[in-house]
Amino acid sequence: MTNYAQYNSTPLPQLVTSERLVIRATTRADAPFLQRWWNDPAAMELIGDVDGMQYDETDMDTWFRRYVEGQSCARHFVICLRASDNQPIGEFYVSCDDRPACISCTLLIGETGMLHNNYTCEVLKAYADALFSGQGCEAIRVDIRCDDPCVRNLNKEIGFELEHVWANGRFQTMILTQAAYEFRQLLHETG
Repeated sequence: MTNYAQYNSTPLPQLVTSERLVIRATTRADAPFLQRWWNDPAAMELIGDVDGMQYDETDMDTWFRRYVEGQSCARHFVICLRASDNQPIGEFYVSCDDRPACISCTLLIGETGMLHNNYTCEVLKAYADALFSGQGCEAIRVDIRCDDPCVRNLNKEIGFELEHVWANGRFQTMILTQAAYEFRQLLHETG
């Protein structure tokens, strides 16, 4: 089994496409989008940060040097619309998970006017397809707010199950195993 906390041994999918989206590695050209989303309390509230992060240009430069530049395998991705010359609409971040054959991820649709287009579900499905197709990964974890039944239901539709509720009661961790995802796919195909 691969420990995805050590990204240098087995690379994560670096470019994933779906019918409407492209999930690609983040570049410096994405800085204005990321900075705007991270500083937008309405966008950040969706992942539990009600005040936004208030990044300035120096903070962005430091962040890029630490998390993007010089990495042998990207862990931070930008979600783009295919139909509009790959306009960035959000971010997808794969973080360390100390459990073997597992990754954790965070997803943000930063363009808040596009929240109700089912992009979150499409990103998770597309990345799960790419990740589970021979990469050696057996599970994906995602943390969501407990008070967001819409996101919880979308995750369940894909095959995510509740793993645990955090002690603070504000967040819950959901897990999607490769077996559960493949079973859900089979159910949808047979109909």
